[in-house]
Amino acid sequence: MIIGQSPGRNPSLPALAGLKRRIYPQPVENSGPCAKIGSNLSELIDPSGRRPSFDGAAWVSQDGKFWWNGTAWQPIVQPRRMPWGIVGFVAAILVVGALVVHFFPRQIIDTRQYGATNLRIDGPTLIEFDYRAQGSCNNLTFIYTFYDAQGIKVGEVVDSQSRQVNDGQSYHFTIGLSDPIESSATRFTATPNCS
Repeated sequence: MIIGQSPGRNPSLPALAGLKRRIYPQPVENSGPCAKIGSNLSELIDPSGRRPSFDGAAWVSQDGKFWWNGTAWQPIVQPRRMPWGIVGFVAAILVVGALVVHFFPRQIIDTRQYGATNLRIDGPTLIEFDYRAQGSCNNLTFIYTFYDAQGIKVGEVVDSQSRQVNDGQSYHFTIGLSDPIESSATRFTATPNCS
């Protein structure tokens, strides 16, 4: 007697006659990425229908395009190659740009100093300075303002002598004043006046 069976009842085919037999779809051999899987991994079939090989980390198809992740075959992603043509082209552009900058330098910002520089008091009535013209002028005069050591204005002289200067040119002026400079003056400024 079988456990769970009532006594006197014989399991026979007529007792199961009322049940319909279910038909389950059977796997089709070599049906793409989900190829037939055997009950044992040694019976594993790759998508191309051949036996895969184990490379130490995973099962890999013989054509090397798929690997087995335990449930399905996954495509092996090939590492992208370095686009050496583009790298070479960019490097060539950079080299040409560096050569152009090196051999044909162009000053972007004008760093030259314009106006009066190197101002010096040479004596009680003598001063000298350098002047770089920022524009051309046919009637240039200067106003000289004198300061003492504390920076207090001690005198001012308007130059009556007219000068002609050209744009971007540097000039050296030595000026003899008619009246003596205040003895406490230690420095001066020369303000250009073009009329």
